[in-house]
Amino acid sequence: MKSFFWSVSLAALLAGGAGAARAQDFSKLTEPERKQVNGWLAERAEVLIDAHRLETEISQAWANAKYTSPEVEALRARYRELQHELGQTQLKLRKKVDEMPALQEKRRQLEEAQKKALELTKKVEKKAGGQP
Repeated sequence: MKSFFWSVSLAALLAGGAGAARAQDFSKLTEPERKQVNGWLAERAEVLIDAHRLETEISQAWANAKYTSPEVEALRARYRELQHELGQTQLKLRKKVDEMPALQEKRRQLEEAQKKALELTKKVEKKAGGQP
């Protein structure tokens, strides 16, 4: 998702830069000057693409095993522990909330709604199927 976001951002940046360049009056330039400016714009686009690749690599480096040291690995291990602990806490929280009377009433209402929807579905199927 991040990659998609940055790709869209890069495209907008390139379009914006190209739009700004188009907004300039190139009609006064000679043909060799226009070619030179077009070359600069093409080079600029390549530089921005390379910069985007580097930015992506840098932003994802924290999770890339290629970049490591004992201190980094200790932090990654702690990160995994915290993720596990967070997951366990979320499960406990859901279980406790599910046990609350207000939620049990909502669950009963849900079951009733689902039962009613099933009954209506059967009626529709029966009528649409041409059965009396």
